[in-house]
Amino acid sequence: MEVNLKTEKVAIKEMRKQIAWYVKGLKDSSKIRDKVNTIETKKEMQDCITEYFKNI
Repeated sequence: MEVNLKTEKVAIKEMRKQIAWYVKGLKDSSKIRDKVNTIETKKEMQDCITEYFKNI
């Protein structure tokens, strides 16, 4: 939804902080935070989150 309100670049950068907060305390959360902080597209973000939650 945020991508619809803002540019993809801005939305992804803002979502990084939210995702880091949501996974805090979960298994391998530091790895997902590191990966999320390098993502630049909506597709990459969706794939990363989907893969992470499949594996925990």
